[in-house]
Amino acid sequence: MSTPPCRSQSGFSLIETILVIVLLAVAVAGMAAVFLNNVSKSHEPYLRQRALAVATAFMDEIQRKRWDDNSPLGGGCVNTGTALCSSGPAPAGIGNEEALRSHWDDIDDFNAISGQSPPQDASGSPMPGYEGFTVSVTVSQPGAWNGVPAADVKRIDVEVTSNNGETLSLSAWRVNF
Repeated sequence: MSTPPCRSQSGFSLIETILVIVLLAVAVAGMAAVFLNNVSKSHEPYLRQRALAVATAFMDEIQRKRWDDNSPLGGGCVNTGTALCSSGPAPAGIGNEEALRSHWDDIDDFNAISGQSPPQDASGSPMPGYEGFTVSVTVSQPGAWNGVPAADVKRIDVEVTSNNGETLSLSAWRVNF
């Protein structure tokens, strides 16, 4: 009786198998950490978009108002003593002349909004679903802009802070005409 010839066996050793399992576990753990980090921040673009919607709504409302309380209805300028507007009524200056938000008729009136939370709509009612959001508006005359004299320029800054603490700012310039 003869013995069968010895065949070499091939395959993975126990050590090689354990090494592959460990490497795969490390890779999966790394991918899970990246995934969890992305999931934990996935709400930020949504909150940023909502803050932008609030800021845009405020800026649109402000831009529809008159430049000054004494600006003629339908357009026209107030007399600031510059070459741009040397006729018309005298300007009222920056300030909030009306007590109720629904009566605000010029861009200066919005200068009264500071840290308003939750934001209010044009009628003065809180905007539903925006709890934790804060709005501030500044109307100023910082100086001449783009060749227009300082007396005929107002800058509007709207700042909205979302409930995660991120702040979004919009700025616009209005000219007396």
